[in-house]
Amino acid sequence: MEFNLSVGQVAHWLDTLPFDQSATTSEAQQQRAIKRRRSLEPTESRKRRYPISPPASQLDRGASLPNSSRSSKADRREAMPPSTPNKASGKRPIEDNDNEQTPRADTISTSRRPTRNAPSLSSQSDAAYSRDSKRSKRSQSPSKLFPLYGPEGRRLVRDSLSMAAPAHSLSPTLRLLIGDINDVAGRYGIMPRRIKTALEQRLEVTNPFDRLHEYMFFDDGVISGSDTTLEDCTRAPELVRRALRIADRSNECSRMLSDESAWNNLVHSPLLDMLVYDMQDGPGQDVLDFMPCTTTSIESAYHRFPDAASRVDYVIRLLPDHDPSTEESLDPSASGVAPCLNWTSDRLLQQYPLAFSIETKRYGGNTAKGEQQMGIWHAAQWEFLTLRAGPEPINDLGFLPGVVVQGHTWSLVITTRRQATTTVLCSVEFGNTSSIVGVFQVIAGLRRLRSWSLDVLWPWYKKHLPDLSHSPGAGEQTVNTVAGVEPVNG
Repeated sequence: MEFNLSVGQVAHWLDTLPFDQSATTSEAQQQRAIKRRRSLEPTESRKRRYPISPPASQLDRGASLPNSSRSSKADRREAMPPSTPNKASGKRPIEDNDNEQTPRADTISTSRRPTRNAPSLSSQSDAAYSRDSKRSKRSQSPSKLFPLYGPEGRRLVRDSLSMAAPAHSLSPTLRLLIGDINDVAGRYGIMPRRIKTALEQRLEVTNPFDRLHEYMFFDDGVISGSDTTLEDCTRAPELVRRALRIADRSNECSRMLSDESAWNNLVHSPLLDMLVYDMQDGPGQDVLDFMPCTTTSIESAYHRFPDAASRVDYVIRLLPDHDPSTEESLDPSASGVAPCLNWTSDRLLQQYPLAFSIETKRYGGNTAKGEQQMGIWHAAQWEFLTLRAGPEPINDLGFLPGVVVQGHTWSLVITTRRQATTTVLCSVEFGNTSSIVGVFQVIAGLRRLRSWSLDVLWPWYKKHLPDLSHSPGAGEQTVNTVAGVEPVNG
């Protein structure tokens, strides 16, 4: 038979032993007995390690019970291990479980005396991370992101971009854009032929998994208005080297599970810089530029939903000063009003019309959340354009493109406007920066959006925005009142 008795129970048993008055003991023996009993008394440290069972509250309650019942319960308690002083027998009636007070250890200030079984900092942080991650997953569930409702019947909804939909359901311009983006996704005509030789040499050394095919290359010619020919291959090795560095950093950010800031600084900004300043593969190259804008907010007059206004990471802006046809209309001294050409709250950025925007997420981020952010951003753009140009020109424009990036993957997002409803069409992937060819694939998709911006959106801006057109637009007076634009002395 095994006995598992606590020190406190042994001390209690020694105290209850009968003392034989007739036995003659020496004074030294009595002193040793007293020291032995004192050494066995439960100190504060022993109480923490070996709590006496049962607590006093239960003993007081047990005093009112019959002697036989009280003694049987006490026997059962004494036979229980000290580590489980309050463990009840399986045959205990239900009413005893409900009425009995939960045993508690002595109250000790945790700020001064650390407990033996206190949870470690790592376990506390793990528990907090688990709670936060669960809460984040609940708040970012796709069913929680759409639809959004605003005043005067405004809505933000999500829909699919069905490839089997009837042709008349999409505008010709949108059908053409989606078709070109699908070609980019299939790697058709994504790289200029002048880099083929340098790319083949690089892939033989670095990446045997990427295969090159003739359909991946397009014939490049001479830039209109420039003395530089694209057939000059002297800069091709440098372009390939930069694409390789972007791919290497992209894979490193993915391996390290880096945050958005690292992806933006190491991958996305160099890629956009390469698109704008290094490729030199299309007309109107100097009219477009990119700008990081992670802290730029939406002007409150154009945000019409109770949910928090979203921000994006990059905007591709148009540079009116580089277009001779807009120089006269943008002279602030002529109108006495500073130009307001977009829906942001940044007074300096308001001087530039925006072509399209880019929202980035880290690897493993929530793509649906990125689509919602782009939808809120575009809804503000639709509000701005409606107030500035009027509802009829909005119907002629038809749609707005944007880009959502999740780690390596770049996707096109389209929004449309019908009355007060902004519809987000689910994203279409067109590129991946995990390889050299993938970097040029992403650049090809952005080149297609640049062509749309220069061929469609920029002429629309110059025709319908009051600050760019030669005649006031239908909504000029309205937007000055709503947005609170104040005159600035020239």
